[in-house]
Amino acid sequence: MEDKNIKKEFEKIRDIPYKIALFPDEPSDDCLGKAQGLFKIFEDYGYEVRYRVCKIKWSSLDLPQEVTQMPHDDNCSHTYLEVKINGQWRIVDATWDIGLKEFFPINEWDDKKDNEIAFPCFDCMSPRESEEHIKYITTKKAILLDIEESGKFYHALNEWLEKCRK
Repeated sequence: MEDKNIKKEFEKIRDIPYKIALFPDEPSDDCLGKAQGLFKIFEDYGYEVRYRVCKIKWSSLDLPQEVTQMPHDDNCSHTYLEVKINGQWRIVDATWDIGLKEFFPINEWDDKKDNEIAFPCFDCMSPRESEEHIKYITTKKAILLDIEESGKFYHALNEWLEKCRK
């Protein structure tokens, strides 16, 4: 069932440099933004696909002090996809781009096994809960609250990731 074109599409989305939007109308190339782009591609290729969300802690990543010292909520959510292949749901996570290969695990699309989830997760939500959560966090109100609370952290993280790619 492997499709070389879908693998290339996965890689295109994966290799968009990971970046958290700092303004409500700015495109977001974080886990949710990449999952949304990949969701449409999988649907266009005829796959059954769904969002999954789990809770994470930023402190579970090995980030430098210049990033972690910035004010932020350590508790966050992470979005990835599940795609139905031969009757089984497979995890697909395009979060980290190839430029970050020295710092994070970079996933390849393989329709035979699950991807590694980009963050250590706990308390994974059901598919229905995941959709409800995404509906909420994509509202302008929720985006503004998140940026107000963690915007300086996101800015520092984006800058550090950019340095990592060089």
